[in-house]
Amino acid sequence: MLADIYDAFFGPGVRLSPPYLLAFVVMALAIFVVRERSFRPRQFLAWLFPAAIWRHPSLRVDVQLYVLNRMLSLSGALGAVTVQTVVAVAVAVGLGRLTGTPMAAGAWSGWSGVVVTVAILIASDFVVYWVHRAHHELPVLWPFHAVHHSAEVMTPITVYRKHPVYDLIEAQVRALVMGAVIGALLVAVTDRIDVITLGGTHAAYFLFHLLGSNFRHSHVWISYGPVLEHLLISPAQHQIHHSRAVRHHNRNYGEVLAIWDWMFGTLYVPRGREEFEIGLAESDGTPIPQPHPTFARALMQPLRDSRAALRRRRAVASRP
Repeated sequence: MLADIYDAFFGPGVRLSPPYLLAFVVMALAIFVVRERSFRPRQFLAWLFPAAIWRHPSLRVDVQLYVLNRMLSLSGALGAVTVQTVVAVAVAVGLGRLTGTPMAAGAWSGWSGVVVTVAILIASDFVVYWVHRAHHELPVLWPFHAVHHSAEVMTPITVYRKHPVYDLIEAQVRALVMGAVIGALLVAVTDRIDVITLGGTHAAYFLFHLLGSNFRHSHVWISYGPVLEHLLISPAQHQIHHSRAVRHHNRNYGEVLAIWDWMFGTLYVPRGREEFEIGLAESDGTPIPQPHPTFARALMQPLRDSRAALRRRRAVASRP
């Protein structure tokens, strides 16, 4: 039981896992030394852990939502493993009947593991992009994602500043899409998707987190440059996604790959370091006062706002 609790809060799939946090500090130290051309421990700690950020009330809500969502994850309340399995089997059987080949019988055996791993990674990132974008563009869903964007400071914990409804929707959509993808792969590529194959997917995400995913929710600016930022979302690009500035609104929805933003017209590539405030804002950039100052408000206000948005939508639809 203790091992399950540890995995839920600090396991390999959680960005607050000790290896990822250690990598975050080591990479920050390297950046600091290169920029300052010296190393003074107190100056470094003040730069990486400024009191104005780590003592901010916004961070308190981040921590409380992190604990809640990790507990829900531990209980399985947000899981969708069964849905994914059922969809995968249904798709595999359906495609097998249509094509007359129930399983791929190990086709492409030499490359099947690589093909499956890459396909799952691409499909997963594609789902994240569209779920994220839908929560920005649909008024009924936006209140649940607004909790994340109402963060007034960002630390690695801020990635878990999410309303449970957002995580629930993402888990179910991901399960449906990934189930369909896995079912198709079982027919077209391989007759099985084993632990070793899935291990390749987990290893890719392990590297993603180890190589700096925690900088995405931080005050440390890291840009990959204009060429690479058309392919991969840099920490700087995600920080821009949290900006109140009009030029940054509804940009950079991607998690790992920038190709979806590039493909669908939502990519923003900075030409250099930019200064901006983070938080909620109107379409003209006017700051919106903090709607989630407490844990209770962060949970309840989105429910009220989403219900109001649904009523407005129904009212418009009922007009003659």
